Amino acid sequence: MSVEYDLEIVALRKKYGGFTAVDDVSLRVGKGQFVCLLGPSGCGKTTTLRCVAGLEEPDEGDILIGGRNVTQDPPWERDIAMMFQDFALFPHMTVEKQVGFGLEMRKWPALKRDKRVAEVLKAFEIDRFANRKPGSLSGGQRQRVALARAMITEPRLLLLDEPIGALDYSLRETVMIELKTLQRRTGISFIWVTHDQNEAFSLGDLVVVMNHAKIEQQGTPEEILQRPRTPFVAGFVQGNNVFHGKVEDVRGAEARIGTASGSFVVPVLDLKPQPGQAASFSVRAERLRPAPPEGWPNRLATSCRTVEYFGSVRRYILERPDGEVMKLDQFGAEPAFLMAEGAAEIGWPTEAGVLHG
Repeated sequence: MSVEYDLEIVALRKKYGGFTAVDDVSLRVGKGQFVCLLGPSGCGKTTTLRCVAGLEEPDEGDILIGGRNVTQDPPWERDIAMMFQDFALFPHMTVEKQVGFGLEMRKWPALKRDKRVAEVLKAFEIDRFANRKPGSLSGGQRQRVALARAMITEPRLLLLDEPIGALDYSLRETVMIELKTLQRRTGISFIWVTHDQNEAFSLGDLVVVMNHAKIEQQGTPEEILQRPRTPFVAGFVQGNNVFHGKVEDVRGAEARIGTASGSFVVPVLDLKPQPGQAASFSVRAERLRPAPPEGWPNRLATSCRTVEYFGSVRRYILERPDGEVMKLDQFGAEPAFLMAEGAAEIGWPTEAGVLHG
């Protein structure tokens, strides 16, 4: 029996003249998943979303929604809704009219439409703003109106292009919690485009990291954070220290990698590195320790440039022997590991290293 996905993207390609915006992208979204497309500006995530929405026509590939091929269908026949960063609310229209607009376009009977609008206004806690216009609402209130308008038709997919980028930082966390709760309650799949890692890892069931028009890695937030598969993903995700070098030796489940900062041992897991092969690996900043125990094979001499504070995290900015910067994170209110401008020997256990494919 075949599994029906809310969304399947198959070998999607999109070019603008000689520029390739999306290159052989394939993705499957299960029922009710929250998927975040994450990556730097220009990586292809928004173009991918616009192809799914029917706002761009792909040059190659297929898009299936609910098992139905919609590649050639217009947006209004795709069982989707889309929410943009600026919310795209009609300035002359009341909240009640905004929310009911989609049902009006679908020619719902007036009584049935009014009842449904009242239910949705109450569910999104915007019923008290029903007769107000967008100009008199706060950013968070306008966000709820835009979401209510998008979701009133109960689409299979809700597509969101950096929808909270315009909100104040203090409001983002509250809105993110509301969105995640709403998504779980409705069971509608969300496809969320963002360059903000905190958003992606807080919200996504599946995080899809894109770079240069391709998918570099997709997986759960835990998989992306703890087991980056490529040097790009490791370098892009906050908190990773990346080393480049060559494989010196492979013994059983471990490989020794020679770098400009020294020689280090990493697990090979399911990879098959060969001696002499170029290789890279990463170590999370929180896995590093000063004055490492004698049993740890990985250690190097560094100097502490400065100390930064991020809430409950104390981050040490270190300089490696090869001149590159690395980071060590210390959590909690313990006494400081290191002093700025001081020398420090840093180390980590073998299992903390992640060899890239």
